[in-house]
Amino acid sequence: MKSGLKIGLFLLCLCTVLAVLTACGKEEESYPEASFGLAFVSNGDGTCEVSGIGRCTDTDVVIPSKSPAGDRVTSIRSKAFYDNENLTSVVIPNSVTDIKYGAFWGCENLTSVVLPKGLTKIEERTFFDCYELTSVVIPSGVTVIDYYAFADCAALTSITIPDSVTSIGDSAFSSCYNLTSISIPKNVTKIGKDAFVGCHNLTSITVAKGNSVYRSSGDCLIETASKTLLLGSNSSVIPTDGSVTKIADKAFISCKGLTFLSIPEGVLSIGEKAFINCTGLTSVVIPNSVTSIGESAFSYCSGLTTVYLGSGVKRIEEATFMSCTDLTSITVPSGVTSIEGVAMWGCSKLTSITYQGTKAEWNAISKGSNWNANTGNYTVRCSDGDLSN
Repeated sequence: MKSGLKIGLFLLCLCTVLAVLTACGKEEESYPEASFGLAFVSNGDGTCEVSGIGRCTDTDVVIPSKSPAGDRVTSIRSKAFYDNENLTSVVIPNSVTDIKYGAFWGCENLTSVVLPKGLTKIEERTFFDCYELTSVVIPSGVTVIDYYAFADCAALTSITIPDSVTSIGDSAFSSCYNLTSISIPKNVTKIGKDAFVGCHNLTSITVAKGNSVYRSSGDCLIETASKTLLLGSNSSVIPTDGSVTKIADKAFISCKGLTFLSIPEGVLSIGEKAFINCTGLTSVVIPNSVTSIGESAFSYCSGLTTVYLGSGVKRIEEATFMSCTDLTSITVPSGVTSIEGVAMWGCSKLTSITYQGTKAEWNAISKGSNWNANTGNYTVRCSDGDLSN
């Protein structure tokens, strides 16, 4: 009896060990083995933060949930992996709730990141200059994407902003050249300056229904209360229903696929560099309602051939049409009182300026230094005759 009992107990123990080993095997399959040699700093309370790459030589880094000393890993120190050119991917455990300023700044070969579920904020410059980053999922629960968080992630093709996000900081996604679509969730109440500037391959911009601050129409991002068009895309159609009265600075910067532009009556101002380097544009008609066009608004639009300025324009600001190398004709209203420096510099094919006032009124316009340098042999066609340059 005793012998049989011993054999039974032995078999039970053996089965238990085999079950544990099997479970461990499954766990190893689900969670990749942590990288060896990372540097940690203890917080003195049973937790620690990753302070750097240490002696780790892995290019695909897996951060453990506990340090070799047994401290729970809860944060990644500011600039911990700064400028690490060898890093290609990183998996961050769910024990981490804080990734500090610039943690992966300048990791130019980083292609993918797995972020922890408990993260509530993407800090300043976390992935700044991670040129090759193509894949990142922002966890649900993140409320803030801070300034320059993903700036210059040129290879990023898509980004999903979860409904939990309420704030997107200045230049957060600036110069993410390969982004083709942006969807703003309904809870976002703050989008910082230049948040998406330089995302010049955009073809789709949407805002979720129910957003109290922003709306989308015609693939344009619009601040509802101020009626400001903040961001446009290569497929944008500016609304004609009066919901846009201002086009913000840099709204369409480098949208080279934008070939047709109709600015509706009711728009009052066009910001600085609003359409700079939109090389696909061929003609522009500015309605009479526009009273202000910012500096360099249409500079480097090399495909632009004709421009019509409405009667509301009083000043042609500095560099407004600079280096519009294909521009052949422009219509200027009689109410213009000044043409600022280098306004038409480099418009080498310009042959005709149609001025809707008299020759005397044209000569009385204040003209800045080199306003017409490197232009063609144009004729100013006034209401009472022509003037040659």
